[in-house]
This record gives sequence, structure tokens and C-alpha cells, in this order.
Amino acid sequence: MLLLVSFILVLAPLILALGSALYSLEQLTGQSQRVVYQAVSLTQASRMLLERLTAMERSVKQALILEDAALFEHYRKLRQTFVSELQGLAKMSAGEPELRRLLRRLEGDEFDLYAQLSDPKLDRQTKLAVADQLAQLRQLAERIWELSIQLVGRHLQNLEERSRQARQQTMRHLVILLPVALGLVAVFIYLITRPMKQLDAAIRKLGDRDFDQPIVVQGPRDLESLGQRLDWLRLRLRMLEAEKRRFMRNISHELKTPLANVHEGTELLADRVVGDLNTEQEEIVRIIGVNAGRLYRMIEDLIRYSQLQSTETVQKPQQVDMHRLVDDVLEDYRVRLRVNEIQVRKQLESCQLFGFAEQLRSMIDNLLSNAVKYSPRGGVIELKLQRRKGNVIFEIRDQGPGIPPEERERVFDALYQGRLGKRMGIEGTGLGLSIVNECAMIHRGRVEIVDVEGWGACLRVTLPVDGVRI
Repeated sequence: MLLLVSFILVLAPLILALGSALYSLEQLTGQSQRVVYQAVSLTQASRMLLERLTAMERSVKQALILEDAALFEHYRKLRQTFVSELQGLAKMSAGEPELRRLLRRLEGDEFDLYAQLSDPKLDRQTKLAVADQLAQLRQLAERIWELSIQLVGRHLQNLEERSRQARQQTMRHLVILLPVALGLVAVFIYLITRPMKQLDAAIRKLGDRDFDQPIVVQGPRDLESLGQRLDWLRLRLRMLEAEKRRFMRNISHELKTPLANVHEGTELLADRVVGDLNTEQEEIVRIIGVNAGRLYRMIEDLIRYSQLQSTETVQKPQQVDMHRLVDDVLEDYRVRLRVNEIQVRKQLESCQLFGFAEQLRSMIDNLLSNAVKYSPRGGVIELKLQRRKGNVIFEIRDQGPGIPPEERERVFDALYQGRLGKRMGIEGTGLGLSIVNECAMIHRGRVEIVDVEGWGACLRVTLPVDGVRI
């Protein structure tokens, strides 16, 4: 509804300006047609008067000289046509007093001459002298023709002035109405984009699993209703998130105790506390112990993952030396690196950020664990740590098979294991990169997979220096 109203109100000033311009153009067009028609008629009629007088003078002189009654009758007919044209020209010049004055004078002088030429009492010589006076009428007709041309010029000037005034009026309307239209556009853009930005911010918060703050959208009724539905969704997601965390926390602790008993039992059997074991029994005990240890590590990862998602377990942030933290984690992997003959290249700058040390340690540990597991024997792992524009950037590269493009959006999902890892027989819980992503989100950062020529997987973590300062 708001969009419809906004379009109508924005278009109204423009339509008004367009209508005014069209009206002015229509009036100007009609006036120009009338002026052109009047100009053509006026000049033609005045020109015809001049030509008619010339013919009348020639005809009457021939009639007088030859004393031919037929020629004089022809003169009468020409005169009738002249009088008719003169009257028509007088009607066309109704608004021109000077031209009407000359036409009345021409009409009166011509009538006087005609009366004398038609008088039977006058002799032929006198009438020829009267006929010579028709030349003076021709001069008056020429004056009328010149005045007609001048009048046409004035009409054209008036038309040009009207055209200029119409252009100025249209420009005035545009100068007034265009800012009004632009102002309305700005107002409606603000009214529409403000709730859209609120909706965008709310959706981003839901995507970041921030379900605590209520979603309130102020604006048109439709968008407010959409905001209310999003708030309902927020409450549902918060409830589901709490249930998921509760389930993972409970199931992890419930599994941990019986698994510890299984692990302890296998150790007792392996230590021959209850008696000697044959070769097959020792192999079975070993398999049980290995899988129990693997299951125990998976449960530990689940507990750690649920702790990261639980706000109750978050400790108070502190200043963390990232350079020292990376070195400490590397020290824990020294034996595994030596066994697999993996070389580590370090480019570590001195960087500190405000955050949670244990979570950052877990993040680096999982990244390095993945790099070691997927690196070939004798491979190289490169670590980079640098500070750029208020961010700490940690990057780790390996020479493994990398992460296929079609799996890059899912590798950060909980319990997801890539096909390459399964094909290569690499054990994992599918929680390593999920924990990394959770740590980055808690610190208001991000994890991304980048392509670097000559390397396998390359993961880059960008964390703001004071992203979790409270």
C-alpha cells in the first residue's frame, strides 16, 4: 500500500507539470495555426486588391478609349469582385484600426471614382482623367499590402513571445515541482528503506544465532507484520537452540560415564587382571580400546562444541597474545609433526586481541589438527599471523587434497565429514571446523576458505582486535 501511495504522490507533481506543458503547447499550437492562416489570408487578400485595381484601371481605360460597352461591363464585374474582396479583408482586419482606416479610405475613394465613371453626363475626356486617378488607389492598395506584411511580422513576434513565455512557465513549473517530487522520493525511500534495514539487521542476527534481542520493525503495516513473524521465528529458534544445547549437553555427559567404565574395563583386561588372554582376545580388547578412545574424543568435542554455544559458560574476555598462543599449540604437535616429517613455516607477527584464550586455543588447535591429518608425509604447513586495519588475521595452509568447492559451504556444519576424508580413511568427528566457526563468531570474526596456487586447503580467520570487549 505504501509503495502504491508513494508512486502516486511522486508522479502527481510530474504529471501536473507535464499536463501544464501540454496545455501550453496545445494553446500555442492553436494560436500559431490561426496566425499562419490569418497571415496567409491577409497577405493574399491585400495582394489581390492591388492586382484587381490594376485590372480595373486597364479595363476601364480600354472601354473609354474604344467606347466599348462590353469592356465597361467587364470593368463593373471586376469592381464587384474588388468590393467583395475589400469587405472580406475588412472583416479579417477587425482588430487592426490602422488597416481598417486605410480600407475605409480605399473603399470611399474607389466608390467616388466609380460614381464619376458611371455618370452619363461626363464626357469621355473627363472620364479618362478620372480613370487616371485609379493609379492613386493602387498606391493606397500597395500601402495596405505593406501594412499587412508588417502586421504579419508583428503577429509572428507575438507568437514567438508567447512561445518564450510558455517555455518560461514550463521551466518555472519544473523548478517548483521537480524538487517537490525529489523530496517525496527521498521521504518515501527513507520510509521504505528504514524498515528494510531493520529487517536485514534482524535476519543477520538470526543468522548469527543472536536470539535474545526482540525484533521490532517500524514502518508500513505489511513490514511491521513481517517483523512480528520474524520475532515469532526468533522465539522458536531460541527455544530449539536451547533444546539442542540441552540435549547435546545431557547426552554427552550421559555417554561419558558408561564409556569411561568400558574404557576402564578394557584396560583391566589388557593388564590381565582377570587372567591371561589368548591372541584373538588381546586383538578384540585392543579394538575395543581404540574405538572407546575415539568415542571418548568425539564426546569431548561435543561437550566443547555445546560449551561454545552456551552463553552461560563464556568466561570474561581478556587480552590474548596470539603469537604466544600459536607457539604453544605448535609445541603440543611437535611429536606428530616429527613423526610425519612435516615441516612448519611460520610468519608470525606480534598480535594481541581482546577475547577468550581457551576458545582461541581450541580454534588454533582444530585448524592445526586438520592440517596435520590431511598433509602428506614430508609435506609443508605454513602459518601466518598478522594485524591489518584493526583485525588479527590467522592463516594456515597445507599441501593436502584441499576442500572441494561443492563442500565449502557445508564443512562448517556440525558433524559433517567431507568425502575426501572418508576416502582417505582419516578419522574425525566432523566438529573441528564447526568449533573453529563458533569461536570466530563469538569473537565477531569470520572464517573463510581461500584459494592459493600451489597449496591444498587454506583457511583464513579474521578477528577484530576488540570484537568481544564488554
